[in-house]
Amino acid sequence: MSILTAVGEELHSNKPLTVGYDLATTYDEQLVVLHVIPKENFNKHKEAVKGTPAYDNFAISKEEQSGAEVARQAIHELLDDYDMDRIETRGRVGDPADKILAEVEYSEPRYLVIGGRQRSPVGKAVFGSTAQRLLLNAPCPVVSAIDGGE
Repeated sequence: MSILTAVGEELHSNKPLTVGYDLATTYDEQLVVLHVIPKENFNKHKEAVKGTPAYDNFAISKEEQSGAEVARQAIHELLDDYDMDRIETRGRVGDPADKILAEVEYSEPRYLVIGGRQRSPVGKAVFGSTAQRLLLNAPCPVVSAIDGGE
């Protein structure tokens, strides 16, 4: 088993990574940190390099490597003290909720850890569509790691 933590490009806090790492060490599991690049971002990037030498080698697999690198960078920036041997990074391209759920199905983690943003009192009643889909459809326990606040 493992602990799967999904991170976005906009790193609002270190809470999801901290919670994911704490769960991984508590249960002596591998922490898998996943970053999903939305398909529309992939298409924009592909269009931007069209006509350049980089276009010939442009593929989803290379973009997935970039996603894994975003996850690796998040670890280095947001975790203070960690054992990299306990952590694996992965990248995917597509709809974030679909790809995270596919990763959950594939790796069967003990927990899925997701983040979120602090919201207004009204906004707290409704999660974002990705978080809501994950909470409702993941076949494993989902930990929503949101920083406290007002």
